[in-house]
Amino acid sequence: MSVVQTRVIADGRWATRTLDIHQILARNKEEKTMPQELQTGPKPPIWGLLTKTVVRSPVIKSIIPARVRHRSKNDVVFVYEDFIEIKEIVGGERTEDDPLSDVSLDNTVIKRDFDSCILAARVFGLPRQPKVPRYPGRFWDEEYKAEASPETKPDPFREHEIPPQILVLTLASRILVFLFGYYDVHEEIHFLSSTKQLPAQIPLIEELGVHLAVDPKSRAMAVGAYETRVTFYALESMEQMREKVQSSEGLNATNFKPVRDERHLHVDGFILKMDFLHPSKGDEYHVILLLVVSKDQRTRLVRFEWDSRSPLSDLERKPGQTLPHPERLPLLLIPLTYGAAFALVCEKQIIVYRHILAGHAKSEVCNLEHYEPPEEPGASKNLPIWTQWARPMRIAEAERPHPNVDHIYLCREDGVVRFIDIREDSEPMVSSIYRAGILNANVGTAFATLDLGEESNDLIVAAGEMGDGGLWYFRPREPVDMVGTIRNWTPLRDMMSAITAHPAGDAVLNGKTGSVKPARLFACSGRGPRHGAITEIRTGTEAVKLGPAIDLGELADRGLDHMWALPDRSNFGIYLMVAHPTGTELILLPASDDLDPRVLVRSDVEELDLDVTTIAAGSTAEGFIIQVTPTSVNAIAQENGVLPFSSKLETGTITAASFLTIPMKTTILLTVVRKEHGFYLHHGQFGVHAGRIAFLELGEAIQLQSETSSVSVHWIDDRIVAFVGTLAGTLQSYTADPGSSLTPQFEYSFGRGDPSSSLICDSLALLTTPKRIKEESKYLLMCGLRNGVVDTLLYDASNADTPLSSCDSIELGHTSVKVLPDATRSSRAIAACEQVLYTFDYLAIPSGTDAAIVSPVWLTDPGNPALMQRPLTCFTQASSKIPQGYPTFGAGSLFYMAGGTLLLADLSLSPEPQMVPRRLPLNGTPTRVIYSKQLNKLVVLYTVTRVDPSSRNSSRRDRPASRRLYPTIGFIDPDAETLRSHLDDDGTPELFQITDVKPQERFLGLLEWLPTNGDDPYRILVVNTVVGQPASEQATGRLLLFSLTMDRAGKVNLNLKKGIDKEAPVWCVTSYGNNSLIYACGDDIVLQKLDMSTKHFEAPTKITLRCRATHISVSGGLLFVSTRGSGCHAIYPSEGKLQLLCAATSGRSEIYHLKAPGMPIVLSTDNECRVAGLWLNVTGELESTVQIGRTAPLLFEARGPGSITRLCEVPTPSWLGMFPKLPPSIIVGSSEDGALYQFIVVSEHSWRLLVFIQNMAMRDPRVCPYPSPLVHEQHIEPRDAGPKKQNRHINGDILERLLRQGGVTLLEEMLAKEPDPNRMFADYRSGDDRRQRFDELVDAAGWAEQDRRVERVVEAIGMMLVPVI
Repeated sequence: MSVVQTRVIADGRWATRTLDIHQILARNKEEKTMPQELQTGPKPPIWGLLTKTVVRSPVIKSIIPARVRHRSKNDVVFVYEDFIEIKEIVGGERTEDDPLSDVSLDNTVIKRDFDSCILAARVFGLPRQPKVPRYPGRFWDEEYKAEASPETKPDPFREHEIPPQILVLTLASRILVFLFGYYDVHEEIHFLSSTKQLPAQIPLIEELGVHLAVDPKSRAMAVGAYETRVTFYALESMEQMREKVQSSEGLNATNFKPVRDERHLHVDGFILKMDFLHPSKGDEYHVILLLVVSKDQRTRLVRFEWDSRSPLSDLERKPGQTLPHPERLPLLLIPLTYGAAFALVCEKQIIVYRHILAGHAKSEVCNLEHYEPPEEPGASKNLPIWTQWARPMRIAEAERPHPNVDHIYLCREDGVVRFIDIREDSEPMVSSIYRAGILNANVGTAFATLDLGEESNDLIVAAGEMGDGGLWYFRPREPVDMVGTIRNWTPLRDMMSAITAHPAGDAVLNGKTGSVKPARLFACSGRGPRHGAITEIRTGTEAVKLGPAIDLGELADRGLDHMWALPDRSNFGIYLMVAHPTGTELILLPASDDLDPRVLVRSDVEELDLDVTTIAAGSTAEGFIIQVTPTSVNAIAQENGVLPFSSKLETGTITAASFLTIPMKTTILLTVVRKEHGFYLHHGQFGVHAGRIAFLELGEAIQLQSETSSVSVHWIDDRIVAFVGTLAGTLQSYTADPGSSLTPQFEYSFGRGDPSSSLICDSLALLTTPKRIKEESKYLLMCGLRNGVVDTLLYDASNADTPLSSCDSIELGHTSVKVLPDATRSSRAIAACEQVLYTFDYLAIPSGTDAAIVSPVWLTDPGNPALMQRPLTCFTQASSKIPQGYPTFGAGSLFYMAGGTLLLADLSLSPEPQMVPRRLPLNGTPTRVIYSKQLNKLVVLYTVTRVDPSSRNSSRRDRPASRRLYPTIGFIDPDAETLRSHLDDDGTPELFQITDVKPQERFLGLLEWLPTNGDDPYRILVVNTVVGQPASEQATGRLLLFSLTMDRAGKVNLNLKKGIDKEAPVWCVTSYGNNSLIYACGDDIVLQKLDMSTKHFEAPTKITLRCRATHISVSGGLLFVSTRGSGCHAIYPSEGKLQLLCAATSGRSEIYHLKAPGMPIVLSTDNECRVAGLWLNVTGELESTVQIGRTAPLLFEARGPGSITRLCEVPTPSWLGMFPKLPPSIIVGSSEDGALYQFIVVSEHSWRLLVFIQNMAMRDPRVCPYPSPLVHEQHIEPRDAGPKKQNRHINGDILERLLRQGGVTLLEEMLAKEPDPNRMFADYRSGDDRRQRFDELVDAAGWAEQDRRVERVVEAIGMMLVPVI
C-alpha cells in the first residue's frame, strides 16, 4: 500500500503522520463533490470546547537520580510525556537491628507547565556522589561528619541556594529548558528556569531534541535530531553560575544563563546514539562527543573533539570508523569511565571499544546470549531486548579500589537484570557477567540505580511498560526484594462507565452523591498474564493500608458511634476508645506487626468510666488521656507519680465537649451542660497541682439561647475562640484571652435569613492556609450540616463586626456530615457522609477566593490491588501528640472502621486528587469490557497466551517458543476482590474459553444484546471477529452469538448458539431497536433484524461507505459511524433502507465518537490527536426534518498530546449542581497512554470569554513560562478562524494554572497590564481598553454582576474545572 508521511503541529510540537495515498485522493474527491446544501442551509451555531486533563499519563520516559532542589535532598526526577515529578528517597537508614529498613519515594513535587512534549532530559553540575562516605560498619556521627563530601555533608538548611545539579530538557516546541528548584524562607519549593530557542528545523522530520547528551564534567552538552543536525553547547561552570545567580538577597533569574556559546554541526545520516566519552586521567580539558550514525545500511562512529579552554570554533571532527555488520544497530551506548572507552550493546553481544583517540578503535566482543528464557515467553514472537543500563552508586569516585573498573547493571525488557564488570587491564575486558535478579515488570528506558549511601545495597527503580514498576533491593547472591510500587495502568485499550448495584444499597460508592447513583469507570489495562487487568479508574486521596485488618467481632453489633485513637506512651501502642449508645470500649493496639488487639476492662483502667458512652476524648502534650462522658470528666496520666482526675456532675448532663491544646501552655476543655433551666457553656484548663491532675474552671458559665448540636474550640491569633452550633440553625462564636472568661462575639445563620430553612451544624473543623501565603487573622471553617452539606465559612478575626462570612456550600449527600480536623495538617479536614470518607484541602494559593479541594478517600492495599472499599462505620485519626519514633503508628494514622473490621491506613499528604486505580487482575491481555446490568457483572473479552513446551529446543534457548492464543470471556463481579475460575470447587463458571476459533482469528468486540419476544427478553452475547490479516483482501469475519443465562444461585452459563460467517471482517457491532443488529462488515454498514417467531435473521439492509467503520452507535433513531478515512457519518434507517443523512466534510481517520448529551453535536476523535465537534442540524420530528446527503459542519476542533480512543458520559458531581452552566453529564475521554480528559461544550459567549482569558494567561510567564513564539503574534480577542475552528478550543489546564498561580489577583494584574508597544497589533491600546472588553464579554456571557466580575469569573472557571472522576 502506498503511503506518504506529513508533519503537523499537535499541542505545540511537530508530529509525524502517515497517510494512505487513497485516503488523500478520497479527501480531494469529497471536497470536489461536497453537497451544496451547506451553502443554502442554516448557519451553524458557534460553540467552543473546554478540555481539561483529569489524569495524566503514567508512562515514564526516563528516571534521573539528581539533587536538583537542594544538596540535602536525595532526589529522583521522573520524566513523563509532558511533565516532571521530583521525589525524595526517604528511609533506608541501616541499623544493627534492622539491616533492611523501609525505604520509599515521598515528598512529591510536580511541574507540569511545559505545554509541550518532553523529548529528552539530562542533568549537569557537580558529579554524582553517594550521600555517605565509605566507612565500614559506621554511620553518621560527630566523629566523621567533617570528613563528608561537600555535596553530602549535612548542613543547616539555607534558602535561595543553587543545588548541586541542574536539569535540562528539550521540548517538542523547540525550546531548551534549564531548570532547578530552590526553597524560600518558609521552606516552600520554587523553580528557576532559563530557556533557549533551538534552531529551526528545515526538514520537518528532524525533530531536533530527541538526542541529548551532557559531558561527564558538565563543560558541554549536545542536542541532536533524528538525522543530519547536532547543536553543540559550551556551558558555564557551576562556580560561575553561583557567582552570577546566587546572592544574599536571593537568586538573580536574569543572570541564569548556563549556555555561553553554541555551534551547529552537520552529520550525514541518521543518528542512532549520541553521548560524551570520559577522557583519560589528567586530560582535564578534553571534551569528546561520540555519535553512532547510519546511512545506506552502513553504521559509522563519528567523533568530535574540543579543548574546553578554546572557543567552539576550534571544535574538530575526527575521522570516522565503520562498524561491523552485526553491530550496525546497537541498542545501547555505554561510556566507560576511563580512557575514552565505551561499550555498544546489541541483541546478543556487548562490544567494548578502547583507544578510539588513537585513530581506529580496538574492539572486543563478548556474547550476551539469553542464558535463560524470557520471563513471559508468550508475550511476543521475538526474544526480549536490552533496554537500559545504569551504574551503581556505592563507592565514591576517589575511594574506588579499582579506578579502571566499571560496574554496570544491564536490564532486559522482560525484567532480567545482569551485573557486568568491565576492566581496562584484564583480558578479556568483560571480566564477569552475573545474574543480578529479575524484576517483576516489563521495563523500557526508565531504569536507574538510586543513592542510599555506600553502606547499603543497591536500590533499583524501574517504571513498567505494560504494567506496574517498582523499587527493588539488590543484594549479592540473595533474592531481589521489592520494596515499592510505581503504578502504571497502560496500555489503556478500552473504557466504559457503568452505574452498578452495590452491596451498601443506597450508600455512595464513588465519592459522588445525589438522587442518581454515580457512574464508575472501568478500563482494560496492562498486557500479559502478569499485568493484564480490569482497572477501576478512581481519583482522590489515597490511604495505604498498614498491617492486617483487625476483626473486632461482636463490638460491631453494639452500634458504634465515635472513636478516638490515643497514644500509649509506655508501650508505643494505641488506645482506641470506641463509644456506643450504652457504653465505651477501650482497645489496646500494641506496636507489633500483627496488631493483635486487647480489649481492656474496667479493672485495667479504673480511672475511666467505661459503663457509659463517651462524648469526647483526647490526649495532651503532657501525655494525659481525657474522657468526657454525659456525667463526668476523667483524666489519667501515663507517667508514674501523677495522680488521675475525676469530676462527677452533681446536676445536669454534658451534651457536647471539645479540647484545645495551646502550644507550650496548657489544655483547654469546652463543655455544654444541659441543666433544668437551659444550656450552659463552660470552659476551663488542665494542669498538674501537688502531684495530681487538676482542672480549673475559667470564668462564669454562659447561658445559651438554644440547644446545641456541636462545639469546637480553637487557638487563633493568641486568643481562645469557641464555636457553638445550635438546633436553631446558627453558629455562635465566643472569644477569650488565656485564663479569662468567654465573651460572645458573633452569630451566623446558615439559613441566610430564610426562616423555613433550618440547617444544623453537627461538627466543624478550622483550616488555615500554609505559612508561605498565610493571611493574618483569616481562616476557613468547614461546617458539617445535618442535611448532607458542608458549608464553608471565612473567619476573619480582625473584623469585629462580622467575623464570619459565607464562602461555599458543597453537597455530599442527604444525611449528617461528620467533619474532623486533620491531626497533622492545619490546611486539611476529613469528612464522612453516607458511609464515604472525604478530604477537604484549603487551596494554598493567593487567589483572592477561599475554597477547598474535595476528594474522596480510597483505601488501597499493596498486597491486594483489587481491595474493595467497604462502607464506612466510623473513623478517627491518631492524635498529633504521638511522639516521633513509634514503630507502627504515626501521628495522623487513619483508623477506618467498616462493620466489625478495623483498618489502619497512612493518608496521603498530597493536597490534590491523585489517580488511585483499583486493579482486578486477569491471567491474560484484556481488549474489551462491558457491563451487564441484568447480571451486575463486568463482561471481559481477553486473550490467554500459552507456550507449547514441546516447541522449545533446549540447545537453542535463544529462539522463541511457539505460542497459542486462547480468546476468553470472563464475568467479573465489580465489587469482588478475587476472580473465580470455572475450576473452583463451588463450580461457579466465571471464565469461558472460546473453543470454536479459526486459524488467525482475532476477537474484536463484545455486545450484550437483549432481543425481546413480547415481555420476555433473551440474553445474547455477540462477539465480532476478523479472520486472517486485517489489511488483506482475503480477510473474512464472523458474528458469534452466545446464549447468556444466570440461575438463582448466581451461576452464569455461556453457550455458543450460532456462528455466522461473513465475507469480510466484522469490525464493530451494536443493537438497534428491540430485535435488530447493526454491524460493519468490510466497507458496508449492515442492518439485520431477528425474526423472534422463527429465530432467524431477515434479509440484511446495507449501505456502502468509502472506508471501513471503526465505531457504530445509535442515538435518537440515527446511526452514527466513525470511519477510518472519511470521517463521521450519520445514517437514517427508513423505509427498509439505510440513507446517508450527513457526513463530515473532511476525510479523517477516526477512532471513536459520542453524541453529546442533550445537544445536536457529535464529538469524534481521530488518529491525528484531534477531537472535533460536528453539527447534526436535526430538530423537531426526525421524519419531517431529515435531508439526505447534507454535510455536517465542523463546529470546533481541539488538538491534544495523544489520540483519544474512548469517550463516555459521566454524571456531574452533586457539588457542581449549583452551577447552572454545567450539563448534567460531562464527557470523559481516554487515550491508550493512560491519560484521561474531560470535555465540556460551551456557548459562543462563554467561549469568547474563556479564550480571551486563556490568551492573556499564555502571555504571562507565571502561567506559561515556556510559550511558543507564535503566542505573542495572535490577538487576545478570539476570532472565528475559518473552517478548521482550532481557536474554538479552550485549554482548561492553562486556566487551572491561572487559578493556582494567583486567581483573582493574577487576573486583575493581567487585565490592568499595559500592552507591549512593539506588539500593539496583538493587543488593545491600553489596559483600560482591555478591561473594558473583558467586562463586555462577562456581561454577554451572563457570568457575573457588575460589581464583582473578576471574582465571579474565577469562581465559575474553578467550578467548570473540577474533575468529575
